[in-house]
Amino acid sequence: MKLKFVVILLFFFVGFQSAFAQYTQGSGKKKKSRGGKEPHHSVIKGDFKLPTGLSSKAFRRIMDGKVDLDFSYNYRLSNDVFFGAGIKYGFWDIDVNAFGSAKVHGNLKIVNPFVTVGKVFQQDRQFFIETEFKVGYDAFKTETYFNEAHTIYKQSGFNFEPKVVFYLATTDMLAFGLSINYNVIGINFSSLDLGKESYSAIPTGGGATQYFSIGFGFYTFVPNAQDRENAKR
Repeated sequence: MKLKFVVILLFFFVGFQSAFAQYTQGSGKKKKSRGGKEPHHSVIKGDFKLPTGLSSKAFRRIMDGKVDLDFSYNYRLSNDVFFGAGIKYGFWDIDVNAFGSAKVHGNLKIVNPFVTVGKVFQQDRQFFIETEFKVGYDAFKTETYFNEAHTIYKQSGFNFEPKVVFYLATTDMLAFGLSINYNVIGINFSSLDLGKESYSAIPTGGGATQYFSIGFGFYTFVPNAQDRENAKR
């Protein structure tokens, strides 16, 4: 297992253990009540995840995922279906070890505005599972220094992302969880992204760019009019 996954799982275990302690203290109260959350509809969510390339062959071999971030505003209906919009950002390094004696370094930046729809499955007062499906439009920007020759290559394509998050609420307004997602992007990553028509160290073979990521997420309700009124008292 890669070191970055060991680190993120360790941090998740520590955070989950703290949240679970609060959960067990309050679990003897109401069940299936959603903790007074029903009047709240506006939700802000964010994720910090570590990505790993799966395909195409060139993307999986050459690129080393560093961060996969997303932030969104969502509107949750009374039946726990929600919809929203947000922005996603990804950063990948070029794996210098993939090129032997050639001096190669650089990075890939991904920016992806998206829309989303999903559903919350409330298990009890504090634990809930969220599934969603995102559709967006990715902009790839690869900047490469290949034996000191500098190139920038841009391309774009649609992105499809199924996602599941396991949340544990720490208060009636805030929850943290484990976020898992899979991205399929309509972009063929190839040697052209690195400024080369072809190169022996870069595998050939097209197909959609795909990657998996796992990390932390937060989920917070935006205070409503009743909350603001209570705060004044």
